[in-house]
Amino acid sequence: MRIKTAFIWAVLIVGSAGRLAASTTPALAAFQEEAKKESEEKEKQKQEKKSGIAVLPVVFYTPETKLAFGIGGLYYFPLTRDKTVDRPSNIAFSGVYTQKKQTSIELNPDLYLGHGYHIQAVLRYSDFPDYFYGVGNATSADLEEPFTSKYWWLSVEALKRMNGPVNVGFQYFFDETKLTEVGAGGLLDSGDVTGSGGGTVSGLGPFLTYDSRDSIFFPTQGSYHQFSALTFGPALGSDFRFNRFYLELRKYHGLSPACVLAFQARFLVQTGDPPFWRMGLIGGEESMRGYYLGRYRDRNLMAFQAEYRWVPVFWRVGLVAFAGLGDVADSLGHFDLGRFEYSYGLGLRLVIDPKQRLHIRLDFGFGRGTSGFYFTAGEAF
Repeated sequence: MRIKTAFIWAVLIVGSAGRLAASTTPALAAFQEEAKKESEEKEKQKQEKKSGIAVLPVVFYTPETKLAFGIGGLYYFPLTRDKTVDRPSNIAFSGVYTQKKQTSIELNPDLYLGHGYHIQAVLRYSDFPDYFYGVGNATSADLEEPFTSKYWWLSVEALKRMNGPVNVGFQYFFDETKLTEVGAGGLLDSGDVTGSGGGTVSGLGPFLTYDSRDSIFFPTQGSYHQFSALTFGPALGSDFRFNRFYLELRKYHGLSPACVLAFQARFLVQTGDPPFWRMGLIGGEESMRGYYLGRYRDRNLMAFQAEYRWVPVFWRVGLVAFAGLGDVADSLGHFDLGRFEYSYGLGLRLVIDPKQRLHIRLDFGFGRGTSGFYFTAGEAF
């Protein structure tokens, strides 16, 4: 379960500048002036080193979790004196319990080290009752079977800024999953599905990003693209042998200060035999809204969506319209545009921080014979 939480904070810095006693001699006056400038420079540097902590309640709703509540926080701090770094390092944390008796605890360090180095990690523990509908794009809703998994998940991305918005590095991914409950007589209970007995996934590979967005919360211009190629196998401690290639493309067009057209394309290609919980999934709060996350799953995935954002329309209230196409397949040759699932919907936005353009979103998504309601923070992409 991916938990998205936006935090708003204010930083109050109280500073004091030292004063020197007055003197009638020109030499001492000059010394005083120089000392004053030095003191002001130190105070300026002190103010630039902003840090603080915010802790807030977390509330959201998705079809996969129903109502969820808990606590979350953000500790932000400077980690470098590199003047080219304009974003503070931060560590986000959250603990959530849902109406469907799901538990998730997450720690997310996001560290800017200076000289173009950036490390981001996600450490998550989850106890998550869920549903499995089989593998493929032609499964029936009647195949729904409950299962509960407990897992530890670690993802680390280490990047170096190479030229402008281009960042190059590597990604490491680790996932240890145990299935504690499965539906009696179902596909998972039969043991025929890869990963139905649980196991460990461990993979490593190159990771590249291109990020020219004008905001990470509500982009109005620019692009964000990422590509990763991870290999999983016994040499890295993985119980499953497969390769994973992922490409995501985003583009944002500002039509006016309040109106934005946003586009996203996602491509997942996997070779080998990944476990069912690491396959491409259709649905969720970020892509193909209206479908239960995992309603369709397979090795490979294609998904496209477009969104028109008009925020705000009046006061701090905005409107959003979105549409998407997506499908999964066991091989690239089996994708058929005529079989793609579709989704569409409308949403409301409440601006909770106009300066940072932080929003709470309320989306109503619809698909082929399905629908979903989402209440959470931040944009879908």
